[in-house]
Amino acid sequence: MEPLEERETQVAAWLKKIFGDHPIPQYEVNPRTTEILHHLSERNRVRDRDVYLVVEDLKQKASEYESEGATFSQRHGCFSVSSVPSSTIRETGKIKATDYTFEEKIGILFRLNAESISCSSEN
Repeated sequence: MEPLEERETQVAAWLKKIFGDHPIPQYEVNPRTTEILHHLSERNRVRDRDVYLVVEDLKQKASEYESEGATFSQRHGCFSVSSVPSSTIRETGKIKATDYTFEEKIGILFRLNAESISCSSEN
């Protein structure tokens, strides 16, 4: 188990990171509060890591779907960018998945999937 002083230092660093430029609220520094805040900081670190992994996975999936969509479009010639909201098309002409919420990404994928289903039923 880590010494109390080391945990206090870790908690202070975590609170500084969380509050950024805002002042850290005053709290009583004692073994109980230090233990509670240390536990919260560890849970927060684990959650941040998990969220990072999910985001990276979604980026990879978005890239794979883009590639599959391009391949499908070339083969069947029925893919239309009009099914994707104009707000998703950037100056480069590509979809940038990191600019959207999870719900928006899922909505885009459903629209693309629905169009591919309707295209395949036409052929």
